[in-house]
Amino acid sequence: MNKMQEAGVQPDKAMCNILIQKCSKFGEITTMFQVLQYMKQHSLVLRLQIFLVALETLRNSGKSDHLLREVNPHFSSVGMEQETSDSEHAVYDINTCIDRGIVINLLARQNFVAIDHILRGMILQNMKLDAELISAVIEVSCRNERLPIALLAFQYSVRLGQKHGRHTYLALIGPLIRLSCFQEVLKIVEEMIKEGQRLGTYLVSLLVLRLGCAGMSAVAAKLFYSLPGDQNAVTYTALIHAYLQSAEIDKGLEVYASMRKGGIRASSGTYEVLIVGLNEAGRSHEAEFFKKEKKRWQFYESSLQSLSLEETLCDCFFNGG
Repeated sequence: MNKMQEAGVQPDKAMCNILIQKCSKFGEITTMFQVLQYMKQHSLVLRLQIFLVALETLRNSGKSDHLLREVNPHFSSVGMEQETSDSEHAVYDINTCIDRGIVINLLARQNFVAIDHILRGMILQNMKLDAELISAVIEVSCRNERLPIALLAFQYSVRLGQKHGRHTYLALIGPLIRLSCFQEVLKIVEEMIKEGQRLGTYLVSLLVLRLGCAGMSAVAAKLFYSLPGDQNAVTYTALIHAYLQSAEIDKGLEVYASMRKGGIRASSGTYEVLIVGLNEAGRSHEAEFFKKEKKRWQFYESSLQSLSLEETLCDCFFNGG
C-alpha cells in the first residue's frame, strides 16, 4: 500500500478490494488495517466475498473486526458464524486474481513506476502472472519506451517457463537491436527457437548484419547455422558481409562457396558485398573476378521474368536496389 502511494497510485474501489484480498491471503493484518483506514477516509466499500474473506482472517488472527464493519456498514448483519466455505470459495485462485487485477489497473493508467515495483515484488516472492498479461506488460512497456520494465517482464516469464506470441518477442527485439543490446536479443531469439517459432528471413538477415557490424561475426555465424530453415541468398549474404566486416576474408569466401555448393543462387547484392569487402581488404584481384561474375549475373538476370523474393530482398539490403 505504501509503495503504491509513493509511486503516485491512489487506489480506487477495485484495487482496494484486491489489496484486502491479498492481505487476507497472506495474513498481513497491519496492512489490511491501513487499507481499511484509507477506504474509510475515501468512502470506499468491499464486495461481499472479499468482506467474508477479511472477516475470516481477522477472526482466525484474534483481531477486532470493528474497523472492517465500520467501513462496510451495509454488511453489518453478516455474522461471525458465516460458513467458512464461502470465503474459501472466494480465494480459490487468489494469487492470480490479486496480481492480475493490480497489474491491469496499473497498465490502464500507464503507471510504469508502480508496475516495476509490483513485478520486482512478485519475483522476490515467487508469485505468478499469466502469460497473456505478461505479454501485455511487455508490449505496452515497449510502446511507451519503458524497455527495462519490458525486459524485466520477459525475464520473469522465462523463469516461469511461459510462451508468448511472435509479435510480443518482436516488440522487444526491435528497440534492443536499435540500442545494440545484442546479448539480450539473442536470449529472446533463443526462446523463440525453443518454441519452434520462425524468425523469418528479414529478421535473421538484420540480426546477422548488425552482429557483423558490431564485430561479433562468430555470434552471427552461430545464429545463422542454428536456423537451417532461414538459410537463403539474403541470410548467406548477410553472413558473408559479417565476416568481411570483421576482416575474416577467407571465412567470408568459404561461406560464399558453401552457398553456391548448396545450390543457392547469388544475387547482385551478394556480388556487391564481395567486391566491396575484397577491395577494402586489398584483394583487388579477387574483387575483379566477382565484378565479372556480377556482370554475368546481370546479363542472366535481364532474361528472367522476375527475381525470387529472397533475391529481391538481398538486392535491397546490399545493392541499393
